[in-house]
Amino acid sequence: MTLAEKIMELRKRECWSQEDLADQLDVSRQSVSKWESGQAAPALDKILELSRLFAVSTDYLLKDEIEALEPETPEDPGPALRQVTAEEAEAFLALKQASAKPIALGVALCILSPVCLILLSGLSAVRPVREQIAVAVGLTVLFAFVTPAVALFVTWGMKLNQFEFMEKEIFLPAPGVEALARQAMDRDRESHSRRMTAGISLCVASAVPLLVCAAALEHEFLLTCGVGLLLVLVAAGVYLILTAGIPWGAYQMLLQEGDYAPERKTPLRRASAAVFWCLTTAVYLFWSFYTSRWDRTWIVWPVAVLLYGGMTVVMTLVGRKK
Repeated sequence: MTLAEKIMELRKRECWSQEDLADQLDVSRQSVSKWESGQAAPALDKILELSRLFAVSTDYLLKDEIEALEPETPEDPGPALRQVTAEEAEAFLALKQASAKPIALGVALCILSPVCLILLSGLSAVRPVREQIAVAVGLTVLFAFVTPAVALFVTWGMKLNQFEFMEKEIFLPAPGVEALARQAMDRDRESHSRRMTAGISLCVASAVPLLVCAAALEHEFLLTCGVGLLLVLVAAGVYLILTAGIPWGAYQMLLQEGDYAPERKTPLRRASAAVFWCLTTAVYLFWSFYTSRWDRTWIVWPVAVLLYGGMTVVMTLVGRKK
């Protein structure tokens, strides 16, 4: 095992990012990245600091023939970390890039799916259109949008299933993997910033047509049109956000940073997200079908997003304390 591999393994054992180790050693993150990719070697004083920091001998760090550490305690060290090779990383990034637009389109279709039902329900209140017919047509269009969206989710989910462990498990990247992800992230940074800004701006601006239409309270259909336009703008904004966020999330997975840092890869965190969104969907569908007020029940989603954001922040703070 080379010095580069040992530094990376010891850092991962401590659940530190490259930035964390760089701060401990008073060097730049780029220096740590070069050490771990084998592009450069730390100076002697940094070797001594690494030895002290990780409680290992300098012989272990410098001699390739010394492969294993002496166990500090007789406890079971746990399963070995799975290693991600450079070839796996390249295939993963390519697949994530390819999946971004289809998955974003599927989410946008789900957001747009009730628009026809909302407009027809509003129209039936001011025009001689039978409400049963309006609901039937609207639901038909809704399922016509949701069905291909689900097909996109299933298709790309099956393709990405082989890399699911990167999201759930702590892994050991092979030399060069983090450098590959960092280069791709730096290359995509400007595009990611533009698309995220545009997507968030559209989501914020989506409330404007609803507020304008709400000013004409005597025209209920105008308010319904405002809701429909709001969903169209939100769908466009979410599409931009996801096409930017999915590749960015792939970079963070390989670097094990942000939402994919080792301390966040806990079974409780994954289970809570799945339960939360399943319950949100159940509440939305029950309320919508029970009241038939699809023009109002959409409020469940923005409220759910805010609640989920708060829940994520709380869980992150709790995880850091532990």
